[in-house]
Formats: sequence, structure tokens, C-alpha cells
Amino acid sequence: MCIKSILTTKYDDLILKNTPNWRSISDITKKVGGDKSAVMKACERLVEIDYLQTNPNKNKIMYKRKNELQDEFNFLIMMDKFEANQKIELNRLKQIPTLMMTDGKRFRSKGIELMENILEQIDRASMVKIRLKHQKEIELISSNVANNRITILDNYIEKITIALMNKHKEEHTIKAIEEYFQNHNKKMDIN
Repeated sequence: MCIKSILTTKYDDLILKNTPNWRSISDITKKVGGDKSAVMKACERLVEIDYLQTNPNKNKIMYKRKNELQDEFNFLIMMDKFEANQKIELNRLKQIPTLMMTDGKRFRSKGIELMENILEQIDRASMVKIRLKHQKEIELISSNVANNRITILDNYIEKITIALMNKHKEEHTIKAIEEYFQNHNKKMDIN
């Protein structure tokens, strides 16, 4: 099953393309090219959203593209991981007094890091939503199950974006946040 989706790192498409069979992280890195630690992190995130499966082989962890449907149990486990990561970002958001530098035009380094992490969370949830919509269209999964999961993911995305916007109500900060997401090919619905 091939789905064109928004992937969270530049390696995701290549990793999925090159893992129809079991491969070690070294093999994947050779095929994909790039930084081994970034490829490893991308693989771990793909495992979290149930796109890859793992199989320990002696001292190595092997990865393989997962082609079967995500069952309810694995969806709930994935959502638990998503929500745990979201709690971390919500706590970080509370600890950062302002995202912007004193000039009001540029993000502070901690602000950029927070925005990148939030964007990655939104991207990962969007990947799962795209997969669910596709599975619903080709009738691999019932409309009720798909719609329920999509609603859960929408609520997850909405929670972090609302928290971000409620924390920083200054007009110049809101504009900078909107521009950040637009420049990274994302559109936040801000009301």
C-alpha cells in the first residue's frame, strides 16, 4: 500500500521505500544516506506511529515497513506516546516566558526549538490521519473507526495549538507563529 503523506523528516520516505525486508540501522543509513543518528531517530518515530516494526536480532534492532492495518490496541499505545510527548511540550511551553526576542521580530532559540517540536508532533499526527483517510476510502477500515481516530488526532493537534496561542497572545507573537507554520508548509487554524 503506497500512500503519499506528509512525513516528519527528510528521511522518512526513503526509509519506508528501503525497508520492505528486515534491515539494520546501518543498512538503512547506507541506502538512505545522511546522518546515522538522524536516520535512527526517524526510524524510532516511524515505529511510534506504527509505520515500521522492529525485531531484535542478536545485538542489532532490525526494521521493516509495516503493511498491515493498525489495530485499536496499537492505536491507543501510539496515542499514549503522542500524549506523553505533548505533556512534555506543554510543560516546556509553561516554562518559557516568551518565544520572541526583545525586538519582537525573531524567535529565541528555546522558542524555535519548541516550535520545531510542536510542528513535528502535528506532522506525525497528520501522517496518521492521511493513512486513516486512505484506508477508509479503500474500505480497509470502517468509516466509524477511521472517523473516531481522526477526531482523536484532531483533538490532539488542537490541544497543543490552542495552548500555544493562549500562552502568547501578543499580536506580533501570534503573527510570527502563523508565519513560522506557513513557512514550514503547515497552516494552523487560528481563531
